[in-house]
Amino acid sequence: MRFSTRATYGMRLCFMLALSKSPLSAAQLVKQTDVGIKYLEQLLGMLKRGGIVTAFRGKSGGYILAREPEKITVGDMLTALDDGFVAPACVWGTCDDMYCPNRNVLTKINNEIGKVFDSVTLSDIVSDYRSNCGANAVKEKEVKD
Repeated sequence: MRFSTRATYGMRLCFMLALSKSPLSAAQLVKQTDVGIKYLEQLLGMLKRGGIVTAFRGKSGGYILAREPEKITVGDMLTALDDGFVAPACVWGTCDDMYCPNRNVLTKINNEIGKVFDSVTLSDIVSDYRSNCGANAVKEKEVKD
């Protein structure tokens, strides 16, 4: 299983916002993520419509998370980005093979993947990053104001 480019970059944007202590401008996010400005704005628009990020105008404006990282799951981000795990047709009952041997196992896998997406939070991702990189590395990599 792989995430699409949209999911990968969208989750990276959320991660960068979770690390930041202040709003980040689109220009700062482009610099931190190497995502082109047009694509970045498209992703931020999707995340904004999905209730994941909020935008502020003005000199100290930019983008911030709309909720605390503990309240944003991977499932929330993937839903906002209109992305996620695409299960085969037999999982949804639209398989042409009525004797499909994969239906039961793929349905179980799909259900378990959904549970993981809905249980892992953005806060969990940040915590894992901090514990894997060490406190000093995180301070160096945190987005500057």
